[in-house]
Amino acid sequence: MAEIKKEKYTLEQLRRLRGYSKERLAKKSKVTSRTIFIYETDIEKMRNGKYETLEKLAKALGVRVADIYLDPDSEKPKKLI
Repeated sequence: MAEIKKEKYTLEQLRRLRGYSKERLAKKSKVTSRTIFIYETDIEKMRNGKYETLEKLAKALGVRVADIYLDPDSEKPKKLI
């Protein structure tokens, strides 16, 4: 598994860094691929989602919930690796 720097990444960026499809992340996290799609396309819904769901996603990605980029006004990282 690729080592991820301790920066904040979007859920989609973290998923792609791990080489996971939405379906693979859904199976690994036990979160529906529909929820993953919604969280990746609507940051506000993710920010208002259940913490338990974010925990499952973070665990499946090998990061902490705090490592997932949740602030829509912050600058996104320019480089993924």
